[in-house]
Amino acid sequence: MKRAPLQPGFLLINTAFVLALLAVGAIATWPIYESPSFIIMLAASVLVAAGISALGLWRGLSAFTIVLITIGAYLLLGVPLAVPAALGDLASLPASWIQFVTATVFGWKQLVTVTIPVGTYQALLVPAFFLVLFGTVAALSLSWRARRLYVLAVPAVAALALFGLVFGSSSESDETRVLWFDISPREFVLGLIALLIALCFLLWRARHARHSALRAGAAAIIRQQRGKAAGSIRRWALAVVMLLVAVVAAAAALPRLDGNDRQVLRTAIDPEITLSEYVSPLTQYRGYFGADSYDEELFAVSGDAGDGTRLRLAVLGYYDGEVYRVIDPEAGSESRDTAFARIPSRLHPEGSTDELEVEVGAYSGVWIPTAGSLASVSFGGSNAAGLTDGFFYNESSAAGVELRLLGEGDSYTIEAVLPDEPIALDELDQPSNAQGLIDDDLIPESLITWVKLQKVGSDAAALQTLVERLRARGYLSHSLLEPTGDDSAWVADLGDYSFEPSLAGHSIDRIDALFSSLIEKQADTRSTDDVDLVAAVGDDEQFAVATALLAQYLGFPARVVLGFDLGGGNADVASCDDGSCRGQDLIAWVEVEGADGEWATVDVAPQHENPISPLNNDQQDPENLTEVVPDTATEQQPPEANPSGGDQSEQENETDGPDLSWLSTVLKIVGGSLLALLVLFAPFLAILIAKARRRRERLRAPEIENRIVGGWDEYIDAALDNGKPVPTSETRSEIARLYGTPRAGILATMADRAVFHAEPPAEEASAQFWAIVEAERRSLSAGKSRWQRFKSAVSLRSFTRHLATNQPRSKR
Repeated sequence: MKRAPLQPGFLLINTAFVLALLAVGAIATWPIYESPSFIIMLAASVLVAAGISALGLWRGLSAFTIVLITIGAYLLLGVPLAVPAALGDLASLPASWIQFVTATVFGWKQLVTVTIPVGTYQALLVPAFFLVLFGTVAALSLSWRARRLYVLAVPAVAALALFGLVFGSSSESDETRVLWFDISPREFVLGLIALLIALCFLLWRARHARHSALRAGAAAIIRQQRGKAAGSIRRWALAVVMLLVAVVAAAAALPRLDGNDRQVLRTAIDPEITLSEYVSPLTQYRGYFGADSYDEELFAVSGDAGDGTRLRLAVLGYYDGEVYRVIDPEAGSESRDTAFARIPSRLHPEGSTDELEVEVGAYSGVWIPTAGSLASVSFGGSNAAGLTDGFFYNESSAAGVELRLLGEGDSYTIEAVLPDEPIALDELDQPSNAQGLIDDDLIPESLITWVKLQKVGSDAAALQTLVERLRARGYLSHSLLEPTGDDSAWVADLGDYSFEPSLAGHSIDRIDALFSSLIEKQADTRSTDDVDLVAAVGDDEQFAVATALLAQYLGFPARVVLGFDLGGGNADVASCDDGSCRGQDLIAWVEVEGADGEWATVDVAPQHENPISPLNNDQQDPENLTEVVPDTATEQQPPEANPSGGDQSEQENETDGPDLSWLSTVLKIVGGSLLALLVLFAPFLAILIAKARRRRERLRAPEIENRIVGGWDEYIDAALDNGKPVPTSETRSEIARLYGTPRAGILATMADRAVFHAEPPAEEASAQFWAIVEAERRSLSAGKSRWQRFKSAVSLRSFTRHLATNQPRSKR
C-alpha cells in the first residue's frame, strides 16, 4: 500500500516538539558556557540540521546518505562554530581544526575538569555542537519520516538537556519551598518540562498513527479500533498520572535521602587539579634578601591599586609541624578546598572590578601574583597561549599558580574586586566552632605559656594585643651569619642596626624556641615595657607562623600569605615604590577569619629599632636554639607535567644538539590528521565489523538447518544493502522472483527444503548453499561503481529491516 503524503501540519507539529525539547536543552546547558558564542552555535546548528533533514525528506535520501552529509557539515562548520577563537588567526586554522577533531573524542572528559562557565575556552564548545547538530538531524528525520522509530527522536534531542544537567555545576540552585518539601527549582523544573514535552509528543504521535490506520481501515475495523483506542487512552492517562505521582514523590524524598547534594559528573570526576606536595614558598623567603634578588625588579605593577592593595604570591593555609603548605596535610589530594582549577572565561565575585597590569621582570616561578577576588586574567606576549593553558586558580584562598612558569618579559592583566578598606583584627567576632582548628600537638607549649603570662583574654582584641606585643618584643634578622659584601644591603638599609643572628625555618622547634626566649626574658625582668622585653629574633617567616598559631590557639582560623604591598598604607611594612616590586619588598602577613567569613589582614614583621638587651643573670648559659630539621621536598616534575604532583625544578642546562622542534610540529599534525581519519571512519569500520561477525555466526551455527536459514538471511541482507525492497509477508519463492538474481530460486528451494523436509539436510548442502550466497552477493554488486559498492558495504538497511514494516516476519 502506498504511503500517504505528509501534511504540512504534521511536519510543523513534529518540528515544534523537537524545537521545544531543544529549548529546554539549551536552558539546561547555558550555565556550562554562558557565552554569546553558544547562542550563535545553537542557532546555526539548528538551521543547518533542519536544512539537512528537509533535503533528506524532499529527495528521499537514505539514512546512510543523511549521516554522511551531517558528518561533512560537522567537519566543515566545526571550527567557525565550536572554536570561534580560531577565526581571529587564519594561520592557525589547520591546528584549530585538529584541536576541534580531537575535542570530539576527548572534549567530554576535559569539560568536567574545567571550572564552569567555560565560554569559548579551547574547544569545549565541541560536545554541545556535536549533540545539537547530530541530535537535531536525527530527531527531525525520525519524527518526519519514521513510522515506528519516531520514538527515538525523543532521546536524540533530549540528549542536550541531559548533557546540561549531567555536565553542569555540582552545586544546586537555590531551593524553593513547594507544598511541603524543598526542591531545587531549576534542575527539577527543567527535567519535568522535558518529560512532559516528550510524553505529549509520544501521545500525539500514537493518536495520529491510530487515526491514520482508522481512516484506512474498514468499518468493522474502525469499530474495533475505537474500543481499543478508548482503552489505550485510559491506559495512557493512568500511566501519566502514575508518572507524575512518582516525580512528585521523588522530588519530596530525594533531598532527604541524599542530603540535598547534587551528584553529577563534575562531582565524581574532580574538576579541580590539585597541587600535591608543593615545597612551601615560605621556606624560600630569605633567599629574596640575598645579593641576587634584593635590588632586582621582580614585577612592575600598574593600574587601579589603592591603599591596602596587595599582590598575593602564595596563600598557605595548612601547617604540618614542619612547614606551612598550600594543601591540607591530612586530606592531601582529596581536599577540594585546596584544589586549583582552570579559569576558562571569568568568575563572578561580588562587587565592582578594577584592573591591574603586571609585567614580569627578574622573577621566575610557579607562583603567580594575584590581587583581591579574581574575576578574570588575560596573558600577553609571545607566550600568552601557553601561560593561559597553564594557569590554575583556587577561589577559596584567592591564589593562583602558573605551571608553565612565569619568566622575564611575560605580562598579564588581572580584573578583580579589590578590597575597599582593610578589616581591623580587633573587630572580628570569634567563630562558634573555635575548637579543633588545629591539632594540639602542633601548638608549642611555650606559646601557650606565653599567652597565659600576658593575661589579656581570648577574644579578637586580645589577639590584637598579643600580635602587637610579639612584634614589639621581636627583633628583625634575615640570616644566621652576619652578611658581608653585596649580601649586606638589607643591613645597610635598616640604618642604625645592630645585627643579631637568627635561624631560618618555621618548624615547631623553631617557633618553640622563639616563644621560649620571650618567656625567659619576661621572667628575667620586672619591667613591662616592650623595649625591655625584646628577645625573639627572626623575620616574617617565623613571626607569620607564630602569629597564625596564636590565632589558631585562640580559636580564629588563620593562614599565612606571601606577597607584596602595593598601596604603601602601612609605614611599618615594606611596599613597592611606584609599582616596582623588588626582592626587598617581599613580605609575609597573616589573614585571620572572623565569624562572618571576612578575613582581617595582620602584619607580622618584627621591629628593628630596639636591640636585644642582655639577661641580668650573668651565670646563665647562653641560649642554644634548637636545631631545625631541614625541610624535605618531593621530586619536582617538569613544568608541563600534570599539576597534581611536583614543584618547579631548577632549569636543566641546555645541551647542544640539533634543533628537532620541527619534528614535534610534524608529529602533532600527522597525529591529529590520523586521529581525524579515525574519528571519521570509525562508524563505518564498526558497521563492517558487525556485518562480518553476523556472517560468521550464521555460517558457524551448530545445526545444518540453521546454517542454511542463516545463509538465506544473509542473502536477504545483501539484497537490502544493495537497494532491493524490504520483504514483508512474501514467501521465499516470491522474494526470489522479486529480487530476480540469477540463482535466487535455487536458494529459496534449498532453504524451504531444509526447513520443511522430513529429513535433515546433509553437511555438503550447507557448504553448497553458502557458495551460492557468495555468488549472489557478487552478482548484486556487479556493474556498480566503487562509491556504490562502499555505500552498500556500510548500509544499515539490513540491520533495521525487521523494524521497517508493521507486518510480522515471514516464517514460510
